Amino acid sequence: MPSLSSHGDVNIPDTLIHALGLKPGVELIFERQGDAIVMRPVKTATLSWIEDGPKILGHSGSTVSLEEMEDAIAKGAVQSL
Repeated sequence: MPSLSSHGDVNIPDTLIHALGLKPGVELIFERQGDAIVMRPVKTATLSWIEDGPKILGHSGSTVSLEEMEDAIAKGAVQSL
């Protein structure tokens, strides 16, 4: 079980590090909630919402451009006539 060092350091269990996808150097926020301490990673907006989509959904395959999607929709519309 993790404990507080004399310098105020605490080791985060590996299971939590992996479950939250934490990497070395990630900034963390600590908040007091009653008698508990809540720690969470600082969210940084480095990608646009569209670019985040596959990551948010857990998609690891290839992606297509908006132009490719529009072409596929147009072809499908023509085929359905």
